Amino acid sequence: MTASDLADEYDALMAQVIAVADGCSPADWTTNCANEQRPVGVMFDHIAEINADVVRWVQEFLSGRPVELTRETITQRNAEHARKAAMRPREETLRDLKAGSERTSEFIRSLTGEQLAVTQEWGWAGTQTVGWVASVAIRHPTSHLKSIREALAR
Repeated sequence: MTASDLADEYDALMAQVIAVADGCSPADWTTNCANEQRPVGVMFDHIAEINADVVRWVQEFLSGRPVELTRETITQRNAEHARKAAMRPREETLRDLKAGSERTSEFIRSLTGEQLAVTQEWGWAGTQTVGWVASVAIRHPTSHLKSIREALAR
């Protein structure tokens, strides 16, 4: 898969995420995603936050540095984020979701085939390619969007 293919898939997914987020009422925003144990608005903010993480992780790989993450670290970060994001204004989350999606798309699209093939260690997932790391930007929000839609019965 080329960087352009990855970016196109990412753009299509994020258009769906943003459309659902834009269509949320204040009551929707505070609806709990049962299997995520976080409200819908917090989940959208989490998706926005991960955009920057994916870019940073790819940059780490391209600089020859592994991404050192554990499942415990992720769980702790998610809990801390949920506490902070719970009080965040909806408009700020939407702004960051849109702006971060644009930056992430541009970044993914700029990667060369050679860069996509670079390998490095990524936490518990072992040796992976930059292409695999970039695709986290697709895999990650896909599962969260499913949870959000289930919570909102959409």
